[in-house]
Amino acid sequence: MGVVFAAMKRHLLLMLVLLVPSLPAQAANKSDYQTGKLIDVRLRNAGSCLAVQVGDLTYLVWHRTRTVWSYQPSDFIVGDPVEVRISGNDLYLQKPKGGELKTRITRQERNSPDGKPITCALPVAVQ
Repeated sequence: MGVVFAAMKRHLLLMLVLLVPSLPAQAANKSDYQTGKLIDVRLRNAGSCLAVQVGDLTYLVWHRTRTVWSYQPSDFIVGDPVEVRISGNDLYLQKPKGGELKTRITRQERNSPDGKPITCALPVAVQ
């Protein structure tokens, strides 16, 4: 019995030594989030377009749905604040009911002086 208890104690100690250093890294990720504003959401057949304003930039992002049962961002409310983080070409939004939504940045643009940010209905100019 004493040998089994000692082995379990060593395993528990090893797990603590391995897990404790990762806790500050996870806490630091929370600080990577910025508060933005959801400007537009358009549901499409192959995915969703979202426009998110963060500071003086507006991002158009694309969330691709892989199947009929994939998450659709219909629980987001246009005009509400959203918590976002940017990593390379990806923008992550905290979903209203928990979890993260990974999207791909397709366009980023500085907000115009008139204050109107770009939306998913952005017209395409053909030259």
